[in-house]
Amino acid sequence: MARDHTGNVLFHGRDAFTPSTSRLAAELRGIIWVLQSANDLHLHTVSIASDHSETIEAISTPGSWPRFRCLLEKIGALCSLFSSVAFEVEGAHANTIARDIAKNVLKDGRFQSYFALGGPAWLHQRIAAEASRQD
Repeated sequence: MARDHTGNVLFHGRDAFTPSTSRLAAELRGIIWVLQSANDLHLHTVSIASDHSETIEAISTPGSWPRFRCLLEKIGALCSLFSSVAFEVEGAHANTIARDIAKNVLKDGRFQSYFALGGPAWLHQRIAAEASRQD
């Protein structure tokens, strides 16, 4: 989910990824997808948060992570398309909605877009509650 500075959801998206060799590889692939999507939406300023501190560390010091050079170079190239990109570590609690969506999709076998069908009631209530805490 992409939110504005007040916490309101502006965009949402999803993708299916093939299995990765490690959590770090999966996180980096996800960030590449986010940056490509943000570029497609013509966003100029992007802030990306992850609860995986190694991911942010790898992006900040790519030379220290030679095994992931290809992915990190792709991230660097994509970052150059924006006027500003920030990466930060956040606790897992900051992204519970996305985790709950993923669990619900897998548990119920909902492989069509959650949002295209309006989404479940709990989702709208949680998004509204999180946005009001941002104010």
